[in-house]
Amino acid sequence: MPITENPISVISTPESISKDMPDISVIVVTYNQESTIARCLESIVAQRFNGQIEIVIGEDGSNDATAEICRKYQTDYPDRIRLYCNRRNKGLIDNYFDTMLNCTGRYLADCAGDDSWSDPYKLQKQFDFLEQNSHVGLVHTAWEFNDIINGQTISYRHNSEKTIVFEKGKILMPLLNRELRPYPHLSTALWRRDAMMAEYLKDPQLFRHSDNTCEDLQIIAAMASRMAVAYLPDKTLLYSVGHKSVSSEESFSKTFDFYIGTVRLTRRLHLKYAVADGDMRLYYRNIMDFLAAQIIHGHLTDRVTPLRSLADYLPFRPSAKYRLIMAAMRFKGISWVAAKLYHRISKRKVVKSLSDAE
Repeated sequence: MPITENPISVISTPESISKDMPDISVIVVTYNQESTIARCLESIVAQRFNGQIEIVIGEDGSNDATAEICRKYQTDYPDRIRLYCNRRNKGLIDNYFDTMLNCTGRYLADCAGDDSWSDPYKLQKQFDFLEQNSHVGLVHTAWEFNDIINGQTISYRHNSEKTIVFEKGKILMPLLNRELRPYPHLSTALWRRDAMMAEYLKDPQLFRHSDNTCEDLQIIAAMASRMAVAYLPDKTLLYSVGHKSVSSEESFSKTFDFYIGTVRLTRRLHLKYAVADGDMRLYYRNIMDFLAAQIIHGHLTDRVTPLRSLADYLPFRPSAKYRLIMAAMRFKGISWVAAKLYHRISKRKVVKSLSDAE
């Protein structure tokens, strides 16, 4: 399979897919991940699967050795890997969905370039489950955190030890208000490409909106609106922490912008799938309190206007805590005192706030 530079993505149709259609396409999007991409790809090629797998890599114009490493793997596995190298950086959302549109498998899987799969039978277990349960559109699994600094692994605290099947539409409300347990991690999932493409073609803008800062929430919501969603208790993913990714960036401004984007996406999904406003109230209030606190903790005075704009977009009046913080930001002296008091809160509490918000 050739290496393609900055491809123009074409949606595969039955006429354009060969009779040798893979059973599974694995989406790998990567940017400046030279220290982790080899481990990611090794975990995919190590899958023991009684069928055909293609790995479709979207390399987004990295300025480190990521592209070179990907090219080596494409050379080593020419019949299994298709590599798309972008001459210019597209950003996460466009790169992800362009890569997805280049997939040809019956099923789709995802492994981020800084994560890795820990179970060599992951795809086989999920493939067998979906083949045996035609009403299920997506199946995800248990997973673990992997601290790349000290090598420790910690199980996600909401992993369940039993198989769970949620009927069509049942997880939409708890998915969007973040009360769903276990909460799906897309890099553990396998889902049906035909169902995914049907949802994508109905509303591409929902998936690729310029405000979007993540790709997983809209995929899971779309699949849940169309078919049942299942969970398997097998631990299949090592989710990397301890490095500067988009969602764990030490820069408060990047973290803030990431959450602003996810809240706006959540609101669009909330409206599209007609989730009751009352079921979303607590999530919106908690996340707005968290973001207001981030403004103080990170001295993000330039983010006050975007946060106020977000508040106007939501269906509820923010909490008294939010209003107090935002009022304090109008006065330099008060905001300085508020920041000093906020900095006395332990780092553990700050991290817990972030975890609870999402």
